[in-house]
Amino acid sequence: MKFSYDFLQSFFKEKLPTPDDLADLLMMHFFEVEEVSKEGKDFVIDIDILSSRAGDCLSHLGVAREIAAITGKKLHYPASKPKEGKSRIEEDIGIDIRNACSRYLLSGVEGIKIKKSPEYIQRRLKTCGLKPINNVVDVVNYVMLETGQPLHAFDAEKIEGNKITVRFAKKREKIVTLDEKRLELNENILVIADQQSSVGVAGIKGGIVPEVDKDTKKIYLEAANFDSKVIRRGSRDIGIRTDASLRFEYGVPCQFAEIATERALSLLAEIAGGKVMKGRLDYYPKKEEERSISFEAKEVRDILGAEIPLERMEKILRSLGFKTRRDNSSFLVEVPFFRKDIERKEDIVEEIGRIYGYENIEATCPEEPVVVSHSKEKDDIEDACRELWRGLGFSESYNYSFINNDDAEFYSKQNLLEVEKPVSLEFKYLRPSLLPGLLKNLAKNEKNFQEIRMFEIGKVFSKKREGETSEKKRFSAISSGDDFYQMKGKVNAFLEKLFEGSISYSPEDKEGIFKKGYSANILLKGEKVGTIGEVSEKAKNKMRVKSGGVLVDLDFEKLTQLYKERKIYEPIPKFPSLIRDLSVLVPKETDYIQVEEKIRKSGGKTLKNLTLFDLYEGDEIGKDKKSFAFRMHFQDKGKTLSAETVNNLQEKIIKALDDVSGWKVRKK
Repeated sequence: MKFSYDFLQSFFKEKLPTPDDLADLLMMHFFEVEEVSKEGKDFVIDIDILSSRAGDCLSHLGVAREIAAITGKKLHYPASKPKEGKSRIEEDIGIDIRNACSRYLLSGVEGIKIKKSPEYIQRRLKTCGLKPINNVVDVVNYVMLETGQPLHAFDAEKIEGNKITVRFAKKREKIVTLDEKRLELNENILVIADQQSSVGVAGIKGGIVPEVDKDTKKIYLEAANFDSKVIRRGSRDIGIRTDASLRFEYGVPCQFAEIATERALSLLAEIAGGKVMKGRLDYYPKKEEERSISFEAKEVRDILGAEIPLERMEKILRSLGFKTRRDNSSFLVEVPFFRKDIERKEDIVEEIGRIYGYENIEATCPEEPVVVSHSKEKDDIEDACRELWRGLGFSESYNYSFINNDDAEFYSKQNLLEVEKPVSLEFKYLRPSLLPGLLKNLAKNEKNFQEIRMFEIGKVFSKKREGETSEKKRFSAISSGDDFYQMKGKVNAFLEKLFEGSISYSPEDKEGIFKKGYSANILLKGEKVGTIGEVSEKAKNKMRVKSGGVLVDLDFEKLTQLYKERKIYEPIPKFPSLIRDLSVLVPKETDYIQVEEKIRKSGGKTLKNLTLFDLYEGDEIGKDKKSFAFRMHFQDKGKTLSAETVNNLQEKIIKALDDVSGWKVRKK
């Protein structure tokens, strides 16, 4: 994202380092700076903001806060207390919020005089790639760049009726946008409407009807927080992506609506001569709770390997917006509303480390001896399991081995192992299952991805008898992109690949994380090895999962016992192997095992080894396609293979793959 150096400087009374020096500091302590370039009297600093920090750092205020923490300079944000006139907005208009909106804040300004914006606003907008229009539109865009909160201004006199509604569009509802594009909407697209028709595509683009123009005298100012998934889907459906929709897709903290509104009203009163109407219409049904995290100074030292003074830790955290309380070396930190990425004490330690400077931490060798694993059989099945499920399009997840009270409701508490002195209520019990962690992974990632497939291999814990505990390894997977039968097919492919014996299923009627009547026991050789089923409504509500999904839970200890070993000892080969890489484009629902089997069958005995080394999905190859990349090792026991022989074998494999409907080998 492009940031204006002059804009950033406006938050500080002291002079900032030069643009190049500032870029170096940000690279060391913040995010990668892609480019610094001159833009008239200003400089553009192009920063690659990661999605985890989009909520607070797709704004000049957010980056300025980071600069203040890194440099030690004091951050100044202008006070916003606009003087109000006599008219009350609630007597003028109402709001009706029906769908996909967690906060909607509406204010009004009368007596507007439309003219050009001050030179400094125009200059900073241009530096950030936005075109100045007029003082009202420019203030709306300027405050979005400043705070990260998108705003929209309606010409109040062009709004039909006395109510603004947030709703989903009607089937084939039509709207003309500000850039005069005629759109036909579907029922999944959120709109802003008056009592006659839609006047804007919510969070994406305003409509042309209530446009602010040279004759505008009175405006309504909207600051809202729309559902990120709805905005992403709507943006894709109509083929429009804007600065506003980008921010909503990543998620904007609800509290910014009020901050941005008051700032914009102050500027409008100042540069547009308007009188702010009394009151605000504020739909905000569910306010977010404050979050606190406790940690010990010793934990910072243990994780970072550095002794950082207690006062320095406090100063770093306060400069980043955290409220801190300290009792000797124990800290209690209140997480600021705009830091959605901070969830546990390790995140706090990371904040301390990056601002303190990793370059200031002395490198030391580990003191603990490295222990070589002797459980070769378990390593083999784990490696094979990981390779197979990654090939099926799943990503591996690593979660903490703890659950909280809410998670514990799905299990018998008398069998749970309670932590004696938990550092947080989130870590009250040792986990009896991998499923709660995967459901939380799904809830966290579903706002950014349409289809999520994840798996985890890890230990679970339970109480057997008084004084005895059980510690076992399990495999669990979750998919929001497969139905029950598709997921069952993946389980079958996995078991058939690594194990011998018949695979069967029997009904599972227990209600819990799995949905009653929509789950089954997985049997291998007639012995239960796990469960598959849809996520229950209770689990979805508890874990705040919106999309649902299918879960798989397998007993890894039992699978290890059943693992089909293939120990075939052969002499070291006398003749070299030849390697060829091959990439094949297939429909999205195709499993890699199907492709592997076709390659092995066509390659014959000379194909000694076949490895999947890449899986790619992206718009460049089509939304309904994916690409597998394989590495093939050809070798003959009795002779050296010629390049011509291997090339002929490769052509045979390519022909076999191309003959399958919907498959195509990608040519370089």
